[in-house]
Amino acid sequence: MEQEPLRPYQPTPLKKSKEEEDGNEWLITYADAMTLILGFFVLILSMSIINQSKFADVSEAIAQGLLKKEVPLIESPFKALNTRLRNTLIEYDILPEQALMQEKDSLKIDLPGHILFATGSSQLQPSSQRLIADLARDIRAFDLQDFSIEIEGHTDDIPIQTERYPSNWELSSSRAIQVLQVFLEQGVDGNKLKAIGYAQTRPKVPNREANGQALPDNQQLNRRVEIKIARNL
Repeated sequence: MEQEPLRPYQPTPLKKSKEEEDGNEWLITYADAMTLILGFFVLILSMSIINQSKFADVSEAIAQGLLKKEVPLIESPFKALNTRLRNTLIEYDILPEQALMQEKDSLKIDLPGHILFATGSSQLQPSSQRLIADLARDIRAFDLQDFSIEIEGHTDDIPIQTERYPSNWELSSSRAIQVLQVFLEQGVDGNKLKAIGYAQTRPKVPNREANGQALPDNQQLNRRVEIKIARNL
């Protein structure tokens, strides 16, 4: 009778107890937490230049998408800048409620033309030059690396035709450039600046009634310089 071949000895695998299995579940939670923390710090280190506005957006996304809770966000630079500009405007008897307009990604300063220039001139008056210089210093004090500053000149619809200003286009452009020049003198980066004249093409309010009758108060409102600080999107 043939003998059955000997089979190699195979030990019976030990079964983990329920207590051991339950005791290792914390490793999964720990690994998930470490992954989130690692991803967060990689994101931070990847920002070679810290942008306050973008960082605030990232903070909000992390709070809503990962942490599922509210966290204090970095204050928008516009809020602090708005406060400083308000104080400066008040010193020059300009109502901030009328001169300042803040949105999510921009801040506009609306300066009436009659407090800056004499009629038909682009030469800044001494008091208005000090005003523009103070505003420029306020803006320069904030780190606006991803922002640009556009200075716009606007006129009413009354035609002008002089040797120096053949039309309202030359007058509005020259006024914007004069304001820009003060910004340069105050150390504002010229790469962030732009000056443009719109003449009478962008009125705030109608210059005339439907029958063509002039509206002097409206025309005065349309003669202005606007300084726009806007986030580069």
